[in-house]
Amino acid sequence: MRVYVVRHGESLHNVKGLWMGWADVPLTEKGREDAARAGAILRSVPFDKVYASDLSRALETAAVALPDYSPEASPLLREIDVGSLASTPISSLSDEQRARCLDEGYVQFGGEARQDFLQRQQDFLRILESTPYENIAIFTHAGWLCGMLSAVLECAVSRRHLVCGNCAIGVFEYKDNNWKLHSWINA
Repeated sequence: MRVYVVRHGESLHNVKGLWMGWADVPLTEKGREDAARAGAILRSVPFDKVYASDLSRALETAAVALPDYSPEASPLLREIDVGSLASTPISSLSDEQRARCLDEGYVQFGGEARQDFLQRQQDFLRILESTPYENIAIFTHAGWLCGMLSAVLECAVSRRHLVCGNCAIGVFEYKDNNWKLHSWINA
């Protein structure tokens, strides 16, 4: 099975430098252009199934990128919940506080623990592993995509050392009970 995990296009909060988490914000015009570029890359793949986070920025990205498919929305594909930080400036936290949140999660802000987020992600991967599909597209968020990369590589991949632009595409393969990174595309 090959799984194409796509980060959503640029959103209004991306432009404003605001925390998103579970805040439901729409794409910008550039975000729709990002999605169209990702769609051009994905166009030749015959998808058996398309999933998306149930947040509008991911659903809209899926609709623009793959207009001939109807994605199944899942809250398991949401970004990590940042609690009360949602819709506040990213700059409101120091680099040290942000690093701590990346390691531990956002419980101190009423959000999700990192371990709970990773468990949610693993739960979704177990669902995929039991499907008969050959090609799957997933439209989700940077945290989810980077978390999957870390899980597959079996090491923590810091976002400081990874370019994960809007509509980045991580292509993963699952074969013989083993996940592998196939390719990484910054669309």
